[in-house]
Amino acid sequence: MLALLLSAAILMAATPTLRADSPSDLLEQGIYSEETKGDLDAALQLYQKVIDQSQADQSLAAKAQYHLGLCYYKKKDYTSANAAFAAVAKNYPDQKDIVALAQKYLAGTVALQPVPWIDGETMRLDVRLGGGLKIGLAEYAVHAGQTNGQKTWLFSSLVDAAGSQSVSHVETDAATLQPLNSRWKHSLLGEVDAVYFPDHAELLTVASGQTNRLDFDGSVVDNEEAIEWMRCLSFSNGYSISQQVLASLGNHVIPLKLTVTGPAQVQVPAGTYSCYEVALNIGQNFWYADDAKHYLVKFEAGGVVAELTGVTQRTAGEAASYSDSSFGFSLSAPPAWSFDKQEIDDTNKTSVSIIDPQAVAMSTLTVQTMTSAKTNETTSLRHFAEVRLAEDARELKNFQTRPDGWQDCTMAGQPAISAVSDYTQAGAKKVLYEVWTFGPANGNGASFYTHLAASDFDAFRPKFDQIITTFQNR
Repeated sequence: MLALLLSAAILMAATPTLRADSPSDLLEQGIYSEETKGDLDAALQLYQKVIDQSQADQSLAAKAQYHLGLCYYKKKDYTSANAAFAAVAKNYPDQKDIVALAQKYLAGTVALQPVPWIDGETMRLDVRLGGGLKIGLAEYAVHAGQTNGQKTWLFSSLVDAAGSQSVSHVETDAATLQPLNSRWKHSLLGEVDAVYFPDHAELLTVASGQTNRLDFDGSVVDNEEAIEWMRCLSFSNGYSISQQVLASLGNHVIPLKLTVTGPAQVQVPAGTYSCYEVALNIGQNFWYADDAKHYLVKFEAGGVVAELTGVTQRTAGEAASYSDSSFGFSLSAPPAWSFDKQEIDDTNKTSVSIIDPQAVAMSTLTVQTMTSAKTNETTSLRHFAEVRLAEDARELKNFQTRPDGWQDCTMAGQPAISAVSDYTQAGAKKVLYEVWTFGPANGNGASFYTHLAASDFDAFRPKFDQIITTFQNR
């Protein structure tokens, strides 16, 4: 009997006491699974155990809740990440440092609704000054795509207003709308390519070839996709969220707060819509239709107002076209180009902006009744052109028409003449290319103009000439 008792005592002494892992041990295991092993599912289970077992230790529970959000974020489940990060602030308000970290991610994990657009959809808005004068247009297009097997949405924008142009293209993940890469070019501010990573973006300034790294915490929305991104918000009166926006041309991340009010009736050229207003903390306001499409109906920003004129579905590869029944002419351009009628206080003349998708040039077609032209200007086509060039010389610095820049040609089956001139603007070498025709007898004359950098002229001219060949005039 004594031997048996001694054996039992020895066995008990040799066997370690089984002890459940403490919440702090579970937290360490979770972090190891998340950060070292990359096993996010195992980490999620461990963090949930810490939360369940750490009611008395708010610090541990808050850390576990925060890492729960990180795991969902890494899995690209932004809806669950949003809920997890929001729970940090709600359940552990005294843990200031962890709450601050969670709020940074919360700014970029907005729960979005399913996309309301269709492939090829293009929204077009007139851009006006506050007094009502039209100064240009804005177009926002969406196309479905795929890159390396990943489904994407490609957002394209074009703004042509007050003598400047901006074009952009942003490729995003189709499921989350998180940006993958973007290009934003402004005729005055320059051009920047951006490539996105989980915690930073690499920005290439095209002119200098210099690359800059821009770090951020949490996800961001590219500035040039924001118009479409806001269409996926949960519109309701009083709804408010925060969101980080990366502006590549400005080389910085903007923390935005968005507040929704409405609905209210908004009248624009495209019709009358019931709209929700989205007010940004930077003094910009956007109105979106309260229906399944959530079109951008109107926006006010930087002293201008843009109003929806129509929505079209333009398939990839579809040419642009324009016609004017009043002056009896038409023309077309390659895919992704656009036309926009300018507002002119002259019943004898009309002008159309010809907008190229890369914002290479500022181009215009002007058509006028020949009866409105001065008699002494129409003695010959060459004389008419020389009068126009004299006007250009008074307005443009160092203006000089190239001696070999004159060329006889035809336009819409009628004799035409073109000229190439050089000038400087803000120290940069520029080219003005112009083509004129009187048109049929007693008909309308036409003038094409394009201004661009001298270095771009040789490559751009054939494209512009091709558009001129499509011109039809009565």
